Order: sequence, then structure tokens, then C-alpha cells
Amino acid sequence: VHVYNLGYPTISLTKDLLLLDRALGYSPDLVIWPVTLEAFPMDKQLSSPLVAYNAGALRSLIEAYGLEFDPNDPALVDFSFWDRTLIGQRRNLADIIRLQLYGFMWAATGVDQVYPEYTPAQVDLDPDLAFHDFNPPMLDPDRLAFDILAAGHRAAGGTPILLINEPMLVSDGINSDLRYNFFYPIWAYDQYRQQLEERSQMKGWDYLDLWNIVPAGEFTNSAIHMTPAGESLLASRVGDAILERVCQQP
Repeated sequence: VHVYNLGYPTISLTKDLLLLDRALGYSPDLVIWPVTLEAFPMDKQLSSPLVAYNAGALRSLIEAYGLEFDPNDPALVDFSFWDRTLIGQRRNLADIIRLQLYGFMWAATGVDQVYPEYTPAQVDLDPDLAFHDFNPPMLDPDRLAFDILAAGHRAAGGTPILLINEPMLVSDGINSDLRYNFFYPIWAYDQYRQQLEERSQMKGWDYLDLWNIVPAGEFTNSAIHMTPAGESLLASRVGDAILERVCQQP
């Protein structure tokens, strides 16, 4: 089994769609697409550098799938002729060379990153009920990027996608009756789960909701970053789901 991890910093479904569109060129047998509510607000979609600096690729997706973005949005970066020259790209070229040289040290030591002590994820929470610019009682699905999920499934064609709602920390600290964690007020997250479940059933998406399978003690510095034990628990559940789907195939 060959597995490719296409995780990239920043949370955005549009960033995921760009990666998916490129990865489909390698004819995968299965796509595992983990998501969380933080990736859905429309104001998050173009903020990822991977999206902003691949404006041409995004415009192709906008045209192909009728995505509700302005192809001339100022958040998208268009490179001038000068920017595309060796001189204009000298910083990026220097970074590439430097990172390649670091590879010798990583190979020699077996260490590519040293993690110092970190501040544990917040469990005593503010009483704020807002999520981005959403306020109770309604999480408007028209302002969430469900069309990006639909575009990803259309792009995949016959390649199966396993859509997973990722685990998150569920706090039992101060104001945990109002918020699950730093990211999510309860009212917003519960509506998101219901909307994603209903959309998946309506569209026939293969959907697995694992939002609360990892104990709160198995998160590190945020409500979505897990310890090795937490990641192993998630991997085990996803592995079981993959085997169930593979064994059902002729």
C-alpha cells in the first residue's frame, strides 16, 4: 500500500481541492479527505498561501465547477514577468537550496524537528458564542463552502473519497456548556455536523464522523492537534473503515 500525505499548513477546503485536483493525475485508488468546521467559512477559502499563489489553477477550477469566487479577487496573486525570472525568484530558489542542504543533517541525525515544551490546549474557555462572523442561532450553510466538497467529488469521478469529520478536543472546563473548545461554540458545531451529515446523505458521499473519538487528554497545543496516541486511535478507526470498503469490492 502506497500512501501519500498531502497535509499542508492552513485550513481551507479550497486548498484541499487544489491538492486533490493535482493528486488525481496520479490515479489514486482512494482519497481520504479529513475536514473540520474551521475549513468551511467562505472567509477562509482564499487566505491559504497555496491558494493565493496558485491563482491560475484556482481560476481553472472556478470555471470547471462554477465555484462562487471572483476570479479577480485581490487575494489572488498574479506574478509579473519580472516575478517569474530567476532574479525575481531568487528568494524561493535560495530557500529550495537551503532546505535541500538541511536534508543531509536530517538524514544523519534522524531528527527533522525538535519540539520544545508547549502550552497545553485551552480547556477553560471564554463565554463568547461567535464563530467567525456567525452568531446564534443559525449557522447559514450558504456561507459555508459545501460547494467545494461537491466539486471535489465531481473532480474525483470514479475514484472513491472517504470524507472524515476529524476528531477535536471536547472540553469539560469553564464555559464548556457554551463551547466545545477554543475554535467552536456548541451551537455552531452541532449545526455543522447535522448539515454535513444531511448533505452527505443527499449527495451519496461516503462519510465518517469521528468528531469525539479522541479523549481530551490526547491533544497537545490546540483543540485539533493530537498526541501520538490520539493519532493512532484515529488511524485505527480510519484503517478499519478502509478495510470495510476494500473487502466489499469484488
